[in-house]
Amino acid sequence: MAQEQYQIPIFLINGQLDSGKTRFITETIEMGQFAEAQNKLLIVCEEGEEEYDAQMLKDNGVDMEVLQKEEFTTEKLKELDKKYDPWLVIVEYNGMWEPQLIADVAKPFGWQIYQSITLFDAMSFNLQWANMKSILAESVKNVDLVVFNRCKSSMQLGNYRRSIKALNPAVQIVFEDEKGEMMSIAEQLPYDIHADVIEIDDCDYGIWYMDVSERPDVYKNKTVQFKGQVLKNKYFKDKNFVPGRKVMTCCADDTQFVGYISFYDNIASLENKQWVTVTATIKFEFQMAYKKKGPVLYVSKVVEAEAPKDELVYF
Repeated sequence: MAQEQYQIPIFLINGQLDSGKTRFITETIEMGQFAEAQNKLLIVCEEGEEEYDAQMLKDNGVDMEVLQKEEFTTEKLKELDKKYDPWLVIVEYNGMWEPQLIADVAKPFGWQIYQSITLFDAMSFNLQWANMKSILAESVKNVDLVVFNRCKSSMQLGNYRRSIKALNPAVQIVFEDEKGEMMSIAEQLPYDIHADVIEIDDCDYGIWYMDVSERPDVYKNKTVQFKGQVLKNKYFKDKNFVPGRKVMTCCADDTQFVGYISFYDNIASLENKQWVTVTATIKFEFQMAYKKKGPVLYVSKVVEAEAPKDELVYF
């Protein structure tokens, strides 16, 4: 290996066809983000309508190889490593390939994924999310950054953000308008955040749950009322329970119970899995279950309730 460094960073750019991957990579190269690397290798796993400009790649010291799925093997990557001696690798991944493929394939010495980015065309996101949720979910679960491009202020961008955060709470999300400029979005909430008692409809539980976690200062000391199912556990303290809901993040087999630790003086009156309407004040405190500060509900009232028409919450 010509260079003395032994770590070859891989910048993994994923997304569906025409999500803007080629343009994103081109602009990143032209901005000089990879200028310090002497040898750069671009591996293209999907050729869309937009093509790379050969002169641009040459001017920036980028060699390009196009690989089919059956070629994405350890042997082929080692061949490319020997041929180009890259200092960094950019992979324009195919959105229909399993993300686990690139994670599992043994890579040449020093090659390791440094940053993973998934792109979405905001114009197509609703349709794709409705019809390809499991595929899209896999493309965001373990990435560092999600970029929505071609956004318009009229879109439900808050909903897009919550859908992604439900799958990957730590991910950074960026919205870009049709000119490629970053947008700041105001949260679009279906309930009155300024009401004396914030009443959460059954269908809005997921929105409330995510927003409380992401914007704690907005909800601190607010009173909320919502319907949930009682979760009691022998490991909880005497006055602790969790009123929550089952959430489906991508498919019927991928459900989990989500809710916040709550304090209630009359917890003995509650039965496990019972549906109740809870009125509580939201605080933010350190809890061992969270291993950090997080939302804690101080419950003032619990009323027995009928189960929602649809017991599952969808992001």
